[in-house]
Amino acid sequence: MSCCVNYISHPPRASLSPPPSRSSLSFSGDAVHSLLREPTIFLRRATRSPSIAAPRFQVVAAEKAEPPLKIMISGAPASGKGTQCQLITQKYGLVHISAGDLLRAEIASGSENGKLAKEYMEKGQLVPDEIVVMMVRDRLSQTDSEQNGWLLDGYPRSSSQATALKGFGFQPDLFILLEVPEDILIERVVGRRLDPVTGKIYHLKYSPPETEEIAARLTQRFDDTEEKAKLRLKTHDQNVSDVLSMYDDITIKIKGNRSKEEVFAQIDTALSQMLQQRNTAPSSLSS
Repeated sequence: MSCCVNYISHPPRASLSPPPSRSSLSFSGDAVHSLLREPTIFLRRATRSPSIAAPRFQVVAAEKAEPPLKIMISGAPASGKGTQCQLITQKYGLVHISAGDLLRAEIASGSENGKLAKEYMEKGQLVPDEIVVMMVRDRLSQTDSEQNGWLLDGYPRSSSQATALKGFGFQPDLFILLEVPEDILIERVVGRRLDPVTGKIYHLKYSPPETEEIAARLTQRFDDTEEKAKLRLKTHDQNVSDVLSMYDDITIKIKGNRSKEEVFAQIDTALSQMLQQRNTAPSSLSS
């Protein structure tokens, strides 16, 4: 059984794609269905400054959850996972763990595993489990992850990876899937740029750099080309259904081709109400 909750859109804001007029949130499993009986959006707007063209919003930190939250977020390349992870961690204080960042750090180190991982990534293929599973396991096992909770970004990407994590004792409270049409994903990937100084992500069309100085130093990831993006999307599509089958009863599907504020509002609603339900009925999500 699945349901769909509609939200009224706010005026368009800066995002990586022009937002359609309405957004929807689909849920799988009875445990997750009950989270949205009374949807509430926990966003507070900052005072608008005359010097800012578009309204901005503030994310108000939530109280620390006990036990800590364990969340997985998934989506195709350029579906907006990174942006939403920043907002989620800002509010809920979770440790953001990106499998992609772990792999890129390994590649930058020049290690043998890093060289092997780069070969697979350049082909748009999944890095072998024996390389990435242990990296993710070790990071999830660190003290900060155990004490504050974690937000696992872009992992697992196959049923074998999900099975391995389960074998190590890592099970999420919620699995978030961002869904975006392929043509929008390709446009996002090709125009995406990184500021190596600040680590901020820009888009040449939808979120351009503020100054020419910043524009001059922007770099492009080696796999952010149209050819490699199509390969990565194909690989993602082939594996995502197998991963979802592992977490079917705790999965929420969110339309990611909206403004970042609208997408976060939906995620925030689900997380906030999951915490509320867990506090009032501790056995409801484990039944």
